[in-house]
Amino acid sequence: MKKIIRLTESDLQKIIEAVIQEQTQTKYNFNAPVITQTKDTFSSSGGIMTKQKQQQDIARTESMYGCVPEKLLPFVLYLMANLSKIEKILGLDKANVLYLTKYALGIIGRESKYGEYNKNSDSASETMRSVGLGFLPDTIIGVKNLFNKKKQSQSLGYAQFTPETWKTYGLDKSIGDYDFSFNSISQGLGALYRLAADYKLALKLGLQQAPSVNPTVKKYLGDGDNIKGTGNNALDFAIIAHNMGNDKIKKYCTTSHELYAAPCNLSKYSPFQTESSFNEYKKTGHFINSPSIPENLKKFPGMLKVNQGSPIPNYFPNLKGAGHTAFGYVNDVEENSKKFNCF
Repeated sequence: MKKIIRLTESDLQKIIEAVIQEQTQTKYNFNAPVITQTKDTFSSSGGIMTKQKQQQDIARTESMYGCVPEKLLPFVLYLMANLSKIEKILGLDKANVLYLTKYALGIIGRESKYGEYNKNSDSASETMRSVGLGFLPDTIIGVKNLFNKKKQSQSLGYAQFTPETWKTYGLDKSIGDYDFSFNSISQGLGALYRLAADYKLALKLGLQQAPSVNPTVKKYLGDGDNIKGTGNNALDFAIIAHNMGNDKIKKYCTTSHELYAAPCNLSKYSPFQTESSFNEYKKTGHFINSPSIPENLKKFPGMLKVNQGSPIPNYFPNLKGAGHTAFGYVNDVEENSKKFNCF
């Protein structure tokens, strides 16, 4: 006679958390003390604790790291317990690791409001992946792509990684399997490791650690619409790469049109594919519709010549994202990072 086992939502959640915790402990090779994700069993030493000792440990930790959102606290504790090893992994000193950590947390704040914002579809996919059923969301997405004729993927977790990006940055090897990465330690490390990689790329390409500028926006719209940023052009590009891809990390040069700059590696550049796409942009484009821009500059620009010998120092483009701009994204991350002054 078969026995029917009924699981409540709470039971399922406990099973999922147990799987995630097991993966977190076995995937990292840092020999770190176990840091659990729930306050009931919180222990920074890995030993058995009395309830009173647990409460004392919680109070002490919250006092030390009061600036860190509760859901991200396991990541920060893990980082601090393994700081010297993470320095070696990233090839950075302590000061730079902590510097980038504040911005990695800022990115997580921008992407998911520190884990507080999560779509139902995200939760369902994370749950399926965490219990070994990752093929189900992959199949659903594959079918959608087949009908839409698009190659799309699903961004999941605190830092909103896609499985492709997780693998591209080697996070499957340095952190662990994507399907078991939906906890604050994995996602926090992922955001940090990716930011460090993109920051190094920006510096390698010759971008400077000086405030970002956009002379065209400043000239026609004023300082109020210009980028505030981090005060570090290379870091601004590394931050926006998390949302828009690291192919956007480039030096920019002037072009044959006063309003448009272009990547210096191009000889020709077309800001818009067609005149109709330009006209669609004009319907919603705040910048192009500004009364301070002369009418003769508001026409379809066509194909432009890139002045490869005229780079614009510390230029940062106001690229368009899904419902946001590069300026807005970086400015939000910078504001978020200012909160993390307790470590």
